[in-house]
Amino acid sequence: MAETVRTICDACYNEVDAPVIAVRETVDVRGVPITDEFWYPVCPLCGNRIGHAATMDRNFEKMYAAYREARDVPQPDEIVALRRRYGFSQRVLAAILGIGVASVQRYEGGALPSESHAELLRQARDHQVLRERLRSGAPRLGERDRERALRAVEQQAASRIDYAVVRLDLLDCLPRTASPETGLRVFDADRLREAVVYLAAQVGNLFVTKLNKVLFYLDFSAFRDEGVGFTGLRYARADYGPVPDQYDLVMVALVDGTTLAYHEQGDGRIIVARRGADLSAFAPGEVARLDAVAAFANSFATTAELSSYSHGERAWLETPSDKVIGYDFARDLRMPMLPPT
Repeated sequence: MAETVRTICDACYNEVDAPVIAVRETVDVRGVPITDEFWYPVCPLCGNRIGHAATMDRNFEKMYAAYREARDVPQPDEIVALRRRYGFSQRVLAAILGIGVASVQRYEGGALPSESHAELLRQARDHQVLRERLRSGAPRLGERDRERALRAVEQQAASRIDYAVVRLDLLDCLPRTASPETGLRVFDADRLREAVVYLAAQVGNLFVTKLNKVLFYLDFSAFRDEGVGFTGLRYARADYGPVPDQYDLVMVALVDGTTLAYHEQGDGRIIVARRGADLSAFAPGEVARLDAVAAFANSFATTAELSSYSHGERAWLETPSDKVIGYDFARDLRMPMLPPT
């Protein structure tokens, strides 16, 4: 059933039940072109697009999520997850970053940060930055709060080292058996790591948000063509596209500073490999798939364009927000099939 809203048309001033239609268009958000489908109530009497507040809020949420992805600005849920990881209150995080509590509240609520605040939020992903700021600054924190926050950061730093040692297979968030949610493949930490090391060398400007989409197309194309996924990862629907489930923890384990690292570029950080990939465990057809997915990703001029394309997948359109995406959607994947080998 088509969505309608009861509202007053701001052109003909009649109270109407306006059908909500999706319009694919390009909008400018702080100089970044965002192309996607946005929703508008249309007056059934005069055809006017009605400026309906609740519907426009949905549009702005979508625009802002795409902008954050394109500029590598932490999404609201990432900021919340960061605080919870260390046990910080909004007040403590604001004091560490040197910004107002109201700013943290706004950014967690969906507001776009200024560029200077966006850079602070990017830096906050790195426990070393937080540690240095706590050791040398954060004057608004009392000594007791500063010591407690510093202990939390150092404990998480130690945990990160543990992740690198045990690879990814001990992370509680990852399934350990083959199931429909994992593409009928058992998760293999080494397989995922070597695939990402290879992709980091083949895909241009591999931001984290771009890697999320690349892995989605890698796994779902493999399932569509071969009947089994590539990595054994499970995927969920985020507002800004399909992502590996619990991807923030997956990235903490993957980017260990030794095999994979972050490199500052422009407004964000790209993932770079510090060694060549070991492809000895991959069949020739699997290497061909990695190459095909890399070429597919490189066919998009920007991360935002690839993200926008992923929004047209049935896997994203028909899965509720934050829910696991079923691999059965792979049959409708819009990535071209590999030529037969």
